Amino acid sequence: MDTLKAYEIPGSVSLIPGKGGLPVIRVESTTSTAEIYLLGAHVTHFQRNHEAPLLFMSDSSEFEVGKPIRGGVPIIFPWFGGRDGMPAHGFARLSVWDLRASQVLADGSVMLHFRLSPNDQFEAHFIVTIGDTLTMEFNVTNTGHSEFSFETCLHTYFKIGDIHQISVTGLNGTRYLDTLISQEATETSEAIRFTGEVDRVYQNTSATVEIHDPVMNRSIHVQKSGSNSTVVWNPWIAKSQRMPDFGDNEYLQMVCVESGNVKENAVALNPGETSILKVEISSHEI
Repeated sequence: MDTLKAYEIPGSVSLIPGKGGLPVIRVESTTSTAEIYLLGAHVTHFQRNHEAPLLFMSDSSEFEVGKPIRGGVPIIFPWFGGRDGMPAHGFARLSVWDLRASQVLADGSVMLHFRLSPNDQFEAHFIVTIGDTLTMEFNVTNTGHSEFSFETCLHTYFKIGDIHQISVTGLNGTRYLDTLISQEATETSEAIRFTGEVDRVYQNTSATVEIHDPVMNRSIHVQKSGSNSTVVWNPWIAKSQRMPDFGDNEYLQMVCVESGNVKENAVALNPGETSILKVEISSHEI
């Protein structure tokens, strides 16, 4: 903790004890606030001044080393989904990241730079900028001597007013895998609505996705680059009841729109190459 104090900036960046006693970086920019846990370099809070929080966090989330945080923005890397004998969605969200830099930018926004402990195959960096928008950049460099293939996703949980009343746009005409039935289809709806569990992996799309929320009177824009996959997920009733770190009724106030490169869009880097995934999240009154 003491070494991290060097990255504090009075009035802008502070290191405080978070839930479960885990260290968390508290950020105050001129336009917004945020919190990022060193466990997983996990953004758990982003809120523009005088507005409602943009990210959803489960009240049942366990804040404990070795367990993922439920909500906010988990970093999925280097694989997506399950692996036999390995942690689901990879080890990045379970690892304690290093804070490498903090800076107040000219426009009053605050930038933080995190690094996953490097190994012989790769280096991974996560740069978060907190301002009028939340911008997240996940960079992976192949530092090894052979090709390195991986999947990654910024598994963002958004706070919404009522799952029955929101809609998600920007994916019409895009091919997707419905993981609930292991079948592929093409999205035919201009606006995706929710009447049950949804778990879809949209492929070969770099489109901006919007969440329209009439209850909270806002639309959320998820703009991305370096990403060819978008995942849309809501666990609905039965799955919510099966998850020990998620409230039975919390599915009503959340939806995940995840940006990354998974399955057929997995990334393959030659030695020395770098992949850059960037996501910018903003909200607007409707």
